[in-house]
Amino acid sequence: MTEQDEYLKNLLDNAPLYNGQTNLNEIDDIIKYYRKAQKAKARLDATTDQLYKTEQTILMIMKHFNIPSRTRLVGEIIEEILFEIWADETDRLHVRKTKDLAPSVDEGNIITIKIRNSRHDPDDD
Repeated sequence: MTEQDEYLKNLLDNAPLYNGQTNLNEIDDIIKYYRKAQKAKARLDATTDQLYKTEQTILMIMKHFNIPSRTRLVGEIIEEILFEIWADETDRLHVRKTKDLAPSVDEGNIITIKIRNSRHDPDDD
């Protein structure tokens, strides 16, 4: 069971039950709780679906270029992390962070700003 599944199970296991309450505040609390659980489940389902689609796309690209199982590809999320990604013999995708590119704690006060000119200025030529 994944962490997300356990979280949802916990939500449902600890859900307040309707036992004939007539106090509107109690009923509202029950309804709010179940709506919270439904939203959490919807977010989890959307994320899981997106991850599955991304995994299938990566596997399709690897097969298209005849990249054998266990071949590690190196990638970078710019200014975030370096990572390796590979598929095993059962087409299960694996990702491993190899290096954190974020500034260290000692450099916490450093802010990098990138400025891009969104229009072309003829004087720049």
